Amino acid sequence: MKRRQYKGDVVPHGEKMRGISDKKEIAIRPATSADYGFIRALSKEAFSLYGDYEEIIPWWFMHPDVMTMVSFENMRSHSFAMLYVMSGEILAIAVEPEFQGCGIGTELLNHIERIASQLGVERLLLHTAIENEVAVMFFHSASFSVIGKEEGYYPRGQAALIMNKKIGVEYKAKGTCTS
Repeated sequence: MKRRQYKGDVVPHGEKMRGISDKKEIAIRPATSADYGFIRALSKEAFSLYGDYEEIIPWWFMHPDVMTMVSFENMRSHSFAMLYVMSGEILAIAVEPEFQGCGIGTELLNHIERIASQLGVERLLLHTAIENEVAVMFFHSASFSVIGKEEGYYPRGQAALIMNKKIGVEYKAKGTCTS
């Protein structure tokens, strides 16, 4: 399958990500096939509590209407996000544990939102496990609202909150990175 190409493949104007030390040069770009191993490993680590994603991650990664972005510093990836452009659904977002709380997830989410807006998406949608309190708080702080609940959503049977956000409300990173 041919992957869709997106303009603005790095944080606009090469700016440093807010919430990250000025000494660290971190950027966001579209994922390439070279990122697949990182995305697969991080998704396994981040999402294994909810089920096996071994089959769905490659399908999402190769789908021409799924935009996958990674953040990186000095050629080392920290996080990734996957957006199904046709519906505006954030399929996955994950940050390596040692970089959580540094503002990387915030900037990645803001970047996804900017690109989605440029592509004409008016609302972002996502599912997150009800018991994943950190993710629920993260998305609430990013102006997402709960619009429903889906029982048995995850492969292991956990329920998910359905959340959405109207495009255009940006938020600031709260954490500071010590890594």
